[in-house]
Amino acid sequence: MEIMEDGNLVDRVRILLQRDMEYYQEKQTVLREPLCIRVSGGKLDFPRHASFAAIKIVTWWEAEFISAFKRVSGLSSTCDKEASKDVSEGVIKNIQPKEFISLILDTSDQLLEHLHTLIQEALDHADLAVLTATLGAAALVRNCLWCYNQQVKDEVSLESSEKIYKCYKSYHEMAEALAERLLDLHCRLISLYILNEADSLSWHAAKSFFEKERCSFVIQMWWLYMQGTKADLWNTVPPKMAQRVFSGMLNESLSIITARFIHGRPSLARSEQFWADAFNVLCCTAYLTLNACMDGNEMAGLYPTKLSTVARDIHAKCDELLVCLLLRGTPLILLYQTFRDGLQNSIILQKRLGPAPWLVICAPHLLNYSSDSKSDVQSLPETQAVALELNVLKSQPQPNWPQLVKVLSMRDNSVAIMLLELFVRQCIGYTVKFEPNRSGHKMDSNEGCGGFLCIGSACNHSLVMSPSLGLYSLIYILANTTTDPLHIIIPALRQDPMWNTYLDRQQVWNQARPPWLNALLTPLHSIMLPIVETLLDAVKTGASIYQTMSLTLTCLTELFVCIPVGILRTAFAIDENIPAHCHPLGGSVLLQILCSSLYSVLLKVSESSKKDAEDSPKTAVEFNGEIGAFNPHDKSASAIALAEALCSIDEDNKHTSQIEILHNTIKESIELRDSSLCDTRLRNMSCVVETFADELLFTETGRRSLKVLYDYIVQASDWILASLKLTDNNIRTNFIASANFSKSTKTLPQIMFHIEDAAFDQLLTGSTNWEMILSQPLSTTIDRVRNQILIRPEFKDIGQLRQDEREAAILIKKLCSTVKSARIK
Repeated sequence: MEIMEDGNLVDRVRILLQRDMEYYQEKQTVLREPLCIRVSGGKLDFPRHASFAAIKIVTWWEAEFISAFKRVSGLSSTCDKEASKDVSEGVIKNIQPKEFISLILDTSDQLLEHLHTLIQEALDHADLAVLTATLGAAALVRNCLWCYNQQVKDEVSLESSEKIYKCYKSYHEMAEALAERLLDLHCRLISLYILNEADSLSWHAAKSFFEKERCSFVIQMWWLYMQGTKADLWNTVPPKMAQRVFSGMLNESLSIITARFIHGRPSLARSEQFWADAFNVLCCTAYLTLNACMDGNEMAGLYPTKLSTVARDIHAKCDELLVCLLLRGTPLILLYQTFRDGLQNSIILQKRLGPAPWLVICAPHLLNYSSDSKSDVQSLPETQAVALELNVLKSQPQPNWPQLVKVLSMRDNSVAIMLLELFVRQCIGYTVKFEPNRSGHKMDSNEGCGGFLCIGSACNHSLVMSPSLGLYSLIYILANTTTDPLHIIIPALRQDPMWNTYLDRQQVWNQARPPWLNALLTPLHSIMLPIVETLLDAVKTGASIYQTMSLTLTCLTELFVCIPVGILRTAFAIDENIPAHCHPLGGSVLLQILCSSLYSVLLKVSESSKKDAEDSPKTAVEFNGEIGAFNPHDKSASAIALAEALCSIDEDNKHTSQIEILHNTIKESIELRDSSLCDTRLRNMSCVVETFADELLFTETGRRSLKVLYDYIVQASDWILASLKLTDNNIRTNFIASANFSKSTKTLPQIMFHIEDAAFDQLLTGSTNWEMILSQPLSTTIDRVRNQILIRPEFKDIGQLRQDEREAAILIKKLCSTVKSARIK
C-alpha cells in the first residue's frame, strides 16, 4: 500500500486511513505487522501484532514528539533513531508542544473512528483476523498515549494532559470491549457448536454409547478447541488480555459442562459413559487451568481467600464435579465398603487442607504426586511446589521473570543445582575469548527480530542455545541473587578438574576464560570504567607504577559497594576451596577477579582509543618498572601499560597491607548484609524474589540471561520434573549426565486422543483408583453425600444388577435412609 510521507500529519493520517479502508473493502482483510518480541506484553501489555495503519501513525507521532520536545519519548529506540534522522534532515518542521497535543488528539480521533468501522465489520462477519488486528491497534495506541501523557504532563497545561488522558481512556475502553466481544464470540462457539452433539448427549438411551469403548465426542472436541484457541490467542492477542480471554472461556464452558453433569440423570446403560466424560473433563481442565493461573498456589487452590475470581470459580466447579463423580460413579460394592460404618464417619466429610483434591486425583503428574504424598497439610511439600510452579511457568503466554527466579530458588535451589551441574559437565574445557567490541561474552548481537519497536540486540531470538550460554546465564543470575555459593556453585565447578587453573595469577591477562568466570566478570566491567579514567589521569600527572597500583586498590576499596553481593560472596567461597597449587593474584581470588575485570576493560579502552588517536606518536611500550617508556598522552598505550602492571601487582609484597584492608572490608560488609537475609523463608518471599528479578532486568546482560535461562527451563521442563523425583545420588548423577532436552512435536490425533501423555477414557479402562479418591478429605456435608447417592441410576433399575451389586445397593439405600431418619428425630 502506497503511503504519503510528506505534508501535514492530519492530512497524511486521513489519506492513510482512506487507503487502509479501501484495502479492506478490496481484500476483506487488514494489513498487520508484528511488534518486537521483547516489547510485546509487559506491564502495559503491548500487543503481538497491530494493524499497519496504527503502526505507521505511531511512527509519525514519535517523529513529531521529538520535534516538539527535543528529546525521545522512551517508547522505542528504533523509532527514536528514525525520527531523529528525519529531524536532522529537515523533514519535519519544528512545532510547539501545544501543536503536538493538538495533532495527537486530532489524528487519534480519526484512527478511533476508523477502528470502530473495522470492528463493526469484523463482528458482522465473525472475522477473528480483523478483530485481533484492530484490538492490537487499540492496545498499541493506548500504550503510546499513556507514555506521552507521562512524558508531557509536567510541561503542558493540566487541560492538555486531561485531554490526552481522556483519549487514552477511550482506546483503553475500546481494547477492553474488544476483549469482551472476543470472549463472547468464543463462548458462543463453544456452547452452540462444540458442546452439542445429539448421540453423545443421549444419556437417557437404553443402549450404551459406542459399546462402552469411548467417551463422548463433545469432550474431545472441547479439549481440542480449547488448545487450538489458546495457541491462537497466545500468538495474536496481548498476553495479559489473552490469558483473561482464555480464563473466561474455560470458566464459562465449565459452567455449562458442570451444570449438565450435576443435573444429568443418565440411564444405567449410559452411566459409565456419563462418568467417563466427567473424569475426562476434570483431567482436561487440570492442564487447561495451568494457562489460566498466575502461580502454583492459585493452581493448587491453596489459600482460597487469596484466589482470583476466575480461579476460585474453576476450583469450585471442579470440586462439585468431583463429588458427583465420586458418589454417583464409584462401583456399588466399593462404595458400600467405604460407608458400611456409617456416612458420618467418612473421610470425605473432613476438612480439606492440602491442594485441590480434583487436581491430585486427575492430574497427579502436575504435582509430582505419589501415593505416599501427604494431602493433609496446609501448603505443598517442596518437591510438589517446585513441580507445580514450573508447570505454571511454562504455560504462561509470556515469561514471568519473578516466577523464574522463584523456581530457581525453591527447594534449596534444586533446579539451579541440577542445571548448573549439567552445564559444567558439558562445558568442561570450553573457554570464551574476550572481545572488546562485544562486552566480554558471546551474547551480544546487533541483530533484532525486525518487529515494530524493536529494541535491537536485546530481542535477538537467533541465539544458538548451547551449554556455555546456559552456564554463563545461570552463573550470572545466581551471582546476583542471595544464593549460597558454597553449596550451589562450588560443588558444580569441582566437576571440572581444571576449574582452578583459570584463577592463577598468571591467567589475569588470558582473555580465553570459561563461561562461569566470564559471568562473574561481566557485571564488574561498568564499575571499572571510572577506575580506568582515574588511573589514566594519574598517568598523565607522572604517577609511578607503585602509585597507580596503590591507587587501583584504593579505588576498588571505595567502589566495591557497587558490586553485586553475590559475586563477592562467590569469590570468597572460591577462596575457601582453592587448592594449594593455585596462586591467585595477591593470594586472593577476590583480587584476582577484580583485576581480571579491570584488565579486560583496559584492553577495551585501548582498542577504542586507537581509532581516536591514529595521529598520536607511536612509541613502543616497555615495561621496566615505571611508566615512562611511552607517551603519557597516548591513551591506548597507557591503558596497555596499566593492564600489564596489574599482572604484577603485589609481586614484591608492596601492597600486602592494602590488599588485606580491601579483603577484610568487603568480608565484613558481606557478613552484615547476610545477617539481614539469614532466614530462608525471607529470601523466598514474593517481594524479595521480585526485587531480585527487577535488579536483573535493569541490566542488559541480566535481561538476556533471564531470557536464555527461561528458554532452557521450558525446553528442559520434562527432564527437570523427572529428576526432581530422584533421591538416590548415584542414579541422579547418571540421569544428569544423560540429559536429553529434545521434544517431539505432537500430531493432531495425538493431541485429540491424549490428555498430555495419558490416553483419554482412563475411567473406562478400569485404571481409576477409587480407594485413593475416597480417602481424600473433600469438605463436603452428610446431606450432600446422601442426596447424591440416592439419585444413582442403579436404584431405579435394581433388577438389572448382579446379585452382589443388588445387595450392596439395598444396604447403601438403607444407610442413607437411616441418616435421614436420625436427622428428622
